[in-house]
Amino acid sequence: MLRALPGLLLAALAACTAAPVSDSVSTPPDFISDVTVLAGKGAESRREPWMRQGKMILFSDGTVLADLGPSVNGRTRPGRARVLYQRQVRQMWDLARQLGFAAPEQADFDGNPDTLEAADGELLYVLAFTGDGQRWTFVRRFPADKGPDEATGQWVKAMAEAAFLRELPEGMDLPVRYDFGPDPYVWFKKPGA
Repeated sequence: MLRALPGLLLAALAACTAAPVSDSVSTPPDFISDVTVLAGKGAESRREPWMRQGKMILFSDGTVLADLGPSVNGRTRPGRARVLYQRQVRQMWDLARQLGFAAPEQADFDGNPDTLEAADGELLYVLAFTGDGQRWTFVRRFPADKGPDEATGQWVKAMAEAAFLRELPEGMDLPVRYDFGPDPYVWFKKPGA
């Protein structure tokens, strides 16, 4: 027993000083997933969050940003929706790998995604990923009445669920408020102005 102790100690010390081994299936430390859904004219009435105009961003630290609405576009920086545990971030990366979105060589768009617009009756999905110092983008276009393909739909649904975005119940619309109440500066204005 005592003879094996120096050997174990040496092995333990050698393991501590060894360079970390890159695991190809581990989540990249700079992992970011950025999903933008743009709805063309006539496609704005969908109730599912993965088929409504919006943006969702997942950072490697677990922060999820999300926003839905007609004013959201590729340049929008949504507010924070929630923070995932690292286990959940790893699950998201694993899902991206399973769906084929974690491979930069499979990306099909290399331009500026902020310049893209959805055509009438179309849903445009821009899926941008960052990992291991690289950035890659997938662009998918679908008729609004058919919806996305299986992989795109599954990824965007997972992102929407991670952001706690839910489907609107039938008959319920999001409130639009145009009247913000009385003018708070009325007391400072000259009469008749």
